[in-house]
Amino acid sequence: MRTHRVPDFDAPVEGELTSVTVAGRAVTVTVAGGEFYAFDDTCTHLQCSLVDGEVEGRSVVCPCHSGTFDVTTGMVISGPPKIALRTYPARLVGGALELDVAE
Repeated sequence: MRTHRVPDFDAPVEGELTSVTVAGRAVTVTVAGGEFYAFDDTCTHLQCSLVDGEVEGRSVVCPCHSGTFDVTTGMVISGPPKIALRTYPARLVGGALELDVAE
């Protein structure tokens, strides 16, 4: 696991989504309950970008077929996806986003 820093990160407000590229991966970042959460940007069903989805509490809804994932764990809440998302520990430190990503 390696910590990656995204300097001068324009953090999303509660319930919004943004994406960054870290270690060659597109990662979506959101804030839910005042905490930062990061997960793979690609839905495990038909590979749609989740940054275009909707946040509902602590879940993200895929814009293509309404598959829903828990942003805290990546687990599927409702189908059609059957495979969980990869999640990454995330935090804002001195205006920079820090993500712990396996190399």
